[in-house]
Amino acid sequence: MAALALDERAARDQGRRRRSGRLGLLFGLTAFGPMLTWLILPAGYVGWALLVLTQAGWMGVLGLLLGRVLDRWWLAPAAAVAWTGIDAWRAIVPMNGFEWGAIAYAHVDGSWLLPIARLVGGRGITLMVVLISVLAYQVVHRTVLALIERDEESFEEALRPTGGVVGALVGALLVSVMATIEPPAQTGSMDVLAVQGNDVRHWEEPDPDPPMRITTAMRDLTLEAVGDGPDPDLVVWPESSIDRGIYTSRGEDLRPLVDDAVRAVPRLLAGANIDGEDPRTEWWNTALLFEGEMPHEDLYVKHRLVPFGEYIPFRPLFDWFPPLDQIPRDGQSGPRGQTLQVGDVEVAVIICFETLFTGVTRDNMMGGDDPAQLLVVITNNASFGDSAQPAQHLAQTRLRAIEAGRWAVHGAISGTSAFVDPHGGSYQETDLFSLDTIRHDLPLVEGHTPFLRIGDVVGTATRVAVVLALLLLAAVTWRARRDRPRGGAQDT
Repeated sequence: MAALALDERAARDQGRRRRSGRLGLLFGLTAFGPMLTWLILPAGYVGWALLVLTQAGWMGVLGLLLGRVLDRWWLAPAAAVAWTGIDAWRAIVPMNGFEWGAIAYAHVDGSWLLPIARLVGGRGITLMVVLISVLAYQVVHRTVLALIERDEESFEEALRPTGGVVGALVGALLVSVMATIEPPAQTGSMDVLAVQGNDVRHWEEPDPDPPMRITTAMRDLTLEAVGDGPDPDLVVWPESSIDRGIYTSRGEDLRPLVDDAVRAVPRLLAGANIDGEDPRTEWWNTALLFEGEMPHEDLYVKHRLVPFGEYIPFRPLFDWFPPLDQIPRDGQSGPRGQTLQVGDVEVAVIICFETLFTGVTRDNMMGGDDPAQLLVVITNNASFGDSAQPAQHLAQTRLRAIEAGRWAVHGAISGTSAFVDPHGGSYQETDLFSLDTIRHDLPLVEGHTPFLRIGDVVGTATRVAVVLALLLLAAVTWRARRDRPRGGAQDT
């Protein structure tokens, strides 16, 4: 879309300008289609296509907005606000939203822009990247045109009109470099052991009882890692480590395995599915905290559930669709702003899909009297096979760690598991579909980053700006059609 839509000469062509929405849609299809191919294995081509079309539709809206301002001097700030606002909207619409592929995630492997996230969140990075990129495009584009059309003018005279855009670009770069703040200071540490217990590629190998196999592996790996050495302060089992309710008859065969692990370590935080009163229709996706004995001492209940993965929106309308038979019961959502007290340490827990949502992470970080000192992310990525999804998911945890200024544990049942520092660096990354454990003495942090204090102000502001821009576009379009002479000449 940048190559086709951001062209001032195209803006003077009414036909091309009206095609900007279709160009945006095309951009979305070519971007999200390959990016989300990992969804084909669990959801099939229909599920993948529907999600790609939804995300591409948002890019079509972005194209409509930008098509009106391509020849304006304020194109760069408009593009930055519109792009960031569209990302903010697709994070909540439709059905819980899906902000996969946001620009900010591409920067976690190293960028001078990363500290901006501690100030205004990951969307602040997206806004600055688009602003700088469009300004750079304008500088190059206007310079080339000026030199082509300069006639007898000197180079200095021909380039004088580009001075304002060059100044804006330099200013944006200076702001992006100077908007730096260090994470809060370390106040202690916690020795954490994370266990990864799924080595079966389920689409290739028969697996008659995955819950039994996985919980057994989790128990065995935990006992082996602890051995005769010093106990870790906390052991983390990822999402779905206990995949049948251990307090019901369905999961009673798993209970002795969990009990062995619980008695062997001081504290175990384990991803577990808990059955409701009617196990056939309702359940909770949780992280159970055990402290040396059963039953659990405390729990975190997943707040942001996956539509068509953990529950079926408007289930009566979709009962006819055969693939949804794989989801016979609906998960129940937990409250906002949950934290766990792990000994003397306040811990914020995030489960899988929730890493996409800055608001969920911030709410959990701020759920206690003081901000949580450690972030723990548990996930089950096994459904997505040998794909790019685990790496993309880890990038989300890395950005959340930067925003919060905390160390994070990223525990994935089939990989990639890792520890993440407050600057977004990842350590001890595991291989996919391998049995493994990682252990590290993680620094604990107290205090607030600016983002924890103020929240996602960039997302809120740009979301409002997009709504206002769409209302203005609708009004202008309606007025133009009203004022067009009936039976007059058509645009060519």
